[in-house]
Amino acid sequence: MCRLDTVAAANRLQSAFSEILTEPSDIGGGGAAVALWQNDSCILSLYGGDSSPGNPWRAHTPSLIWSASKGIAAACILHSLQEKGVSLETPVSTLWSEFAASGKKQITLAELLSHRAGLAAIDQRGLSLSDHSSVVAALAAQPPNWKLDTNGASRHGYGARTFGFLLDEIIRRVAGEPLSSYWNSAFREPLALDLWFGLPEAQLSLAATIIAPKAPPQPSDFSRAFANPASLTRRALSEPGGLLSPSIMNTPAMRMASIPSLGVIATADSLARFYAILAGSNVFFTQKTLSNMQETLSRGLDLTLLEETSFSAGFMTNEMGVYGPGRRCFGHPGAGGSLAFADPQHGFGFAFIPSAMHPGALPGRRTRKLVQALYGINQEA
Repeated sequence: MCRLDTVAAANRLQSAFSEILTEPSDIGGGGAAVALWQNDSCILSLYGGDSSPGNPWRAHTPSLIWSASKGIAAACILHSLQEKGVSLETPVSTLWSEFAASGKKQITLAELLSHRAGLAAIDQRGLSLSDHSSVVAALAAQPPNWKLDTNGASRHGYGARTFGFLLDEIIRRVAGEPLSSYWNSAFREPLALDLWFGLPEAQLSLAATIIAPKAPPQPSDFSRAFANPASLTRRALSEPGGLLSPSIMNTPAMRMASIPSLGVIATADSLARFYAILAGSNVFFTQKTLSNMQETLSRGLDLTLLEETSFSAGFMTNEMGVYGPGRRCFGHPGAGGSLAFADPQHGFGFAFIPSAMHPGALPGRRTRKLVQALYGINQEA
């Protein structure tokens, strides 16, 4: 892939973003922000629409990014492992002895971080999203959701809810503090980022109001599985905590809670700036750690999402073209359209955060349109 003309890319993004905000849509309403950073420079920062009824989206409007939170959580755990000299081939049980129960003693950090540990869904029902201790105790005690691979294959299933709890507990074991406070001290405060695992009370009135999808998802293997309460798909996307509607996530209690899998609230600028750091050499991460973010460890049919996905140590990689043509790109999507990723070839960090959601867990039309515009790819008909 040739080097991008940054000015042309920014112009294309601006045009595509304007179309997204003004064109008739079955999503409609709300507002959004998109940002593109390169190294530590802002190339583009756009926002528009309403953050809440009657209130325009502003430059510093923070918004929920749903599962794009997992990429930030993954960066924290990889940093903590780097600082303590812990290899990804280390068995999780070496750091967390209780995890060895029910046949999980040999599962490595690499397997857990790439969704191969068989812990996509929690067996114990009725636990709260805020009850970290009970959730991680239940995950440590239960057997894997499927028979683990023994031949080096990458059978995997996305841990929509469980993943954040697992990462949070490992950071507590490695660094002696919760993931939220690790993020604050290692990254948020030094970089002055508007990105929180638990929104401060003073910021509550500024956060965008999330709007539920106006249409059901198109019929698919995923939608049919999600409709079955007994399926791995439904269990992975609804426990612990039950189904989470936008109205629930808009409450002050949920905005202020630290939910590493899906609760980060951020501005597009801060999210893109952080990914621009991950896109190149920096003082925070060694080249080995940056390589661990990019190297695909699992790929193929995702047992949870029932689509082809690929993951590195905590990030979704670009084997399926989620982030355009760059094979080294990595990041994470969020439900409803949020997307953030790093492009190491160009040193880019990209972020898109809408408040009105489209149905489904993976990027939809709006998000794909922006990524295509960034790279000058012909738009879909």
